[in-house]
Amino acid sequence: MLKKYCLLLLAALLLSGCDGNTQLSTQSGSPESVAEAFFDAIYNAKDLDKAKSMATADYAKLLASYGTARQAGRILYNMNFDTVQINVNRSGRNLREQYQNDANIQLILDGEFDGKRVQEVRTVQLIRQRGSWLVSEVQADKFSTSIR
Repeated sequence: MLKKYCLLLLAALLLSGCDGNTQLSTQSGSPESVAEAFFDAIYNAKDLDKAKSMATADYAKLLASYGTARQAGRILYNMNFDTVQINVNRSGRNLREQYQNDANIQLILDGEFDGKRVQEVRTVQLIRQRGSWLVSEVQADKFSTSIR
């Protein structure tokens, strides 16, 4: 009887340790989720303050100088969207380059502007400060049509 009870308890402990959410990119606080949330704040929520809260102090000052999320998106990133989906680029061999305190995440922004489909790629550089990932720089893809 005691043997069955111990076996049942062990099985319950093993099963309770299983978690269906195994995707790294959906973890709260991961570099991927911060990079996606940053661009979502600018292009979908149009909330510059929210974007600034996910950036380093210097980068937040740069964002603030544009006044609105729309201006930052249009001028700083040279991208306009009416609607946009933001996803981590999983097609490359390195979807994430992460070291102890910095990470580079490549994002694909796929949306529409003035009835035309627009696809852009941006590399988001993040650094870890006091345990949180913060955006420190955004780089345009060198093959992007918006920078030619």
